[in-house]
Amino acid sequence: MTVTIGGVSGTAERYGVADDEVDIERVRLSMLARTLDPGTFRLLERVGVEPGMHVLEMGAGTGSVSAWLAERVGPQGRVMSTDIDLRFHADMPPNVIVRQHDAARDRLPAQHFHLVHARAVIQHIPERVEVLAKLADALRPAGAMVIEDGAMAEFAEQTLPEPLGSVHRMVATAAMSQWRDPNAGVRVLGWMRDLGLQDLDARGSVRIMRPREASGEWWFLALERAVPRLVEAGAVPESDAATALEQMRAPGFAMLGPTSIATIGRKPASSEVQP
Repeated sequence: MTVTIGGVSGTAERYGVADDEVDIERVRLSMLARTLDPGTFRLLERVGVEPGMHVLEMGAGTGSVSAWLAERVGPQGRVMSTDIDLRFHADMPPNVIVRQHDAARDRLPAQHFHLVHARAVIQHIPERVEVLAKLADALRPAGAMVIEDGAMAEFAEQTLPEPLGSVHRMVATAAMSQWRDPNAGVRVLGWMRDLGLQDLDARGSVRIMRPREASGEWWFLALERAVPRLVEAGAVPESDAATALEQMRAPGFAMLGPTSIATIGRKPASSEVQP
C-alpha cells in the first residue's frame, strides 16, 4: 500500500499538490522557507554571490531564495527561478526570470550560470543523477553548484512516543517509493565527484522541531494532511490518529528534524568537465 502526503498520483504524485490543498501547502512551504532560509543565505554568501552574476534557483518553491539572490546580483545580474509548480511562487523583482520547468525533461542553457542552487529538490526527482549532469552542463567554467538535501531515513527512525512514532515513520517513509531517494543528501557528494566537479565541500545541520514554530510546522502540517488518508486506507486506527496529532501538538513537545546536507562543487576552469 502506498500513501502519499499529497494524496495524488502519477506526475502529480511526484511533484504536485491537489487543488484543495494549495492553501495549506502554501503555508507549509512558507514555514519551511522560514526555517531553512537563514542557513541557505549564509551558505550562498560563503560560496560567493556577486553583482552581475547569472544564477539558477531550481525548485524555487515560494521564491524566497530567488528574491534574496536577486538583491545580491543586482540590476545587471539575472536569477532564473524555476519550479514545476508555480502556484506558490511570489512576485519577483524585475531581474528574476520565473519559469515553469521540469528539471528531468526540460533543457537549460549551456554554460550560462555562475551559480546553480537547489534545495530539497533532488531527492524527489527519479532522474536525479541526470539532472545533476544537466546542472553541471549549465554552469560556466569555474561556476559553483550548491545542492541542499536531506537524510530522511534517519529522521524516520528517531524515538517518539506512541502512537505518534508509528504514524511519523509511516508518513516519513510513505513517499520513499521507487522514484524518491530519502537519503539523496548523503549521495550528492559522490555524484558531484563522478561528474568531475572540483573543490568539493559539504556542511551538515540538524534542527529541533517544535509545534507552533516554523521549525516544526512544515512537517506537522504535512502530518495533519496525511493522517486522514492513513485512516481512510486502514493503515492507522482513527483513535491512534487522533492521539498522535494531540501528541505532536502537546506543550513542550520537541523532536529532531531531518539532517540537512549542503554539498558544494565547482566546474573546472576548463570548459570541459574532466571525468
